[in-house]
Amino acid sequence: MYTFEEIIGQDNIKEHVQSAIGTGKISHAYIIDGEKGMGKKLLANTFAKTIQCEKKGITPCNDCVSCKTFDTLNHPDTVYVKPSKKTGIGVGDIREQINGDIHIKPYHYPYKVYIIDEADTMTEQAQNALLKTIEEPPPYAVILLLSRNVNRFLPTILSRCVVLKLKPVSDDKMMAHLLQAHDVTHEQARLVASFSQGNMGKGMALITSKAFLDMRDQMIDIVNEMIHSDDYGLMVLSERFDAFKDQINDFLDLMMTWFRDLLLVKKLQTDDLLINGDKYKTLLKQAQVLSYNEISVMTQNIHNAKDLLRYNSNYRLVIEMMLLQTKENS
Repeated sequence: MYTFEEIIGQDNIKEHVQSAIGTGKISHAYIIDGEKGMGKKLLANTFAKTIQCEKKGITPCNDCVSCKTFDTLNHPDTVYVKPSKKTGIGVGDIREQINGDIHIKPYHYPYKVYIIDEADTMTEQAQNALLKTIEEPPPYAVILLLSRNVNRFLPTILSRCVVLKLKPVSDDKMMAHLLQAHDVTHEQARLVASFSQGNMGKGMALITSKAFLDMRDQMIDIVNEMIHSDDYGLMVLSERFDAFKDQINDFLDLMMTWFRDLLLVKKLQTDDLLINGDKYKTLLKQAQVLSYNEISVMTQNIHNAKDLLRYNSNYRLVIEMMLLQTKENS
């Protein structure tokens, strides 16, 4: 069910959208921008559902025919634009699914809404084709462009759209929602909220993921071996990272949270403010055998490895260098 209550955080954006609906000052084109999992589809569908609601309020009533039909994703006056090719949305998609359809009036409801997922994958030709429609849209048309990178749009498209930039949800809000929605401990909610970096979709996926907790256990074991291995042992240890090659960014992010906690434990010797608070005893044991400099060097090496892997550097070489430099510089 699509409702504004389901959208966690994003208070300013919800207020803006509901104000536009309440005053009848709805723009013809919006860009909803944010990384995967931030709630772009939820916001777009809630927006569309609300303006089609027969009660004409600033929230959907969820009882009228329009609302009930919308929740089945078969609303007659809502069009979901999809690419015909894996490479993205081409000019043919825009001409066929929007330009060739938009002048057909709504079947029954006040608006005809077009929701374009991954709109930032539109080719330049596709954007130019859409531009003509955005410049002179029918009075009933509303186009919602969902994007992960607003900078990919032509300036002419940007200048004619209202841009709604989704922001990361605070750890406190995410923790509160995770604790309310799932039977988890405070420590689990803190871990997931901190690791998700404000991405609600990611948090909701991880909170029920046994694989995520298993990956953290593997990470802790690897860190323990890092601490006690010689150079030969570190070279052997690098092979264990192969199991996480497809998730290496998440794995290294987990390592970053661990070394952040090691530093806090070494300074404060308390489990307050820890991301991995449920592993306090393990953290304390490792912190006792590491110096501040060693923790700092390890943290920097992980950060450097993340940067190198972002540019498609040799995977195994980057991991080996990260481990060996940890010993060399500590």
